[in-house]
Amino acid sequence: MKICVLMGGLSKEREISLRSGIAVAKALGTKGHQVVSVDVCDAGFISTLQNEKPDAVFIALHGRYGEDGSVQGILEWLKIPYTGPSILASALCFDKLMTKRAVIEAGFTSPRYAVIYKSDSLKSWLPKLKLKPPLIVKPNAEGSTIGITRVIKKEKLIPAICEAFNYDECVLVEQYIQGREITVGVLDGNALSIVEIKPKSGFYDYQSKYTKGATEYEVPAGIKKNVTKKIQEDSQKIYNILQCEGAVRMDYMLKGDKAYFLEVNTIPGMTATSLLPKAAGAVGISFEDLCDRIVKGARLKNTV
Repeated sequence: MKICVLMGGLSKEREISLRSGIAVAKALGTKGHQVVSVDVCDAGFISTLQNEKPDAVFIALHGRYGEDGSVQGILEWLKIPYTGPSILASALCFDKLMTKRAVIEAGFTSPRYAVIYKSDSLKSWLPKLKLKPPLIVKPNAEGSTIGITRVIKKEKLIPAICEAFNYDECVLVEQYIQGREITVGVLDGNALSIVEIKPKSGFYDYQSKYTKGATEYEVPAGIKKNVTKKIQEDSQKIYNILQCEGAVRMDYMLKGDKAYFLEVNTIPGMTATSLLPKAAGAVGISFEDLCDRIVKGARLKNTV
């Protein structure tokens, strides 16, 4: 196949996306595909796609414009098959608030939360807040833990909200679940091994995520078999409810035997050491085979 790998982009996650794209392009090349790497740094990438006429596009764009349905819409318009979910599913999953509401409506457990918009008055909003620290404050539509703050003391809440407003006009304030952080990769509707995330700092923020040696990972996670099975089955159900496709990653906090759904990543990190490849490797799927399998599932979603 002739494949264009879209990477880079314009989001805050540009550098991470470049790492993913380079790794994916190399892996697909080893599988015999003709690969064209495309850095989506401006609208010129559309002309590149029109000229190259690829059989499929592998989307390795993290964050805005790559995960929110934007580039998916362009590819549908160009009639080029692409990896991952549709326009609608991408937009839904990138919006943490809408995802949370859909998952809760379907009967799954997620941390209690409140929402504040930039246009709201903090002075009138704060007295209505029923949540108490510890809390997690995060932009509604952002990835890689960018703009996220763990609030232990009440006086730190307003600065945390103001920080999150630097990245989005909608901010989620969630009850922090003190437990084990886990993630579940789902490939073509089938849950992979659960990965437990163990940041040495105690909080899996941007530094813990991308600083070498700052976090340890256990895969498969040391969780009871019956609990593991339920989390995997729930992840598969959520995958279908949100109309996901290809490979996604779902994040949870595990307190005792109860898992609290946090969010879903429709374009997860794709370096050989990223979480999804770790989960795939635990069930015998190499990084090269994972990339090959994902791209072979590329298709147009809005055609009859």
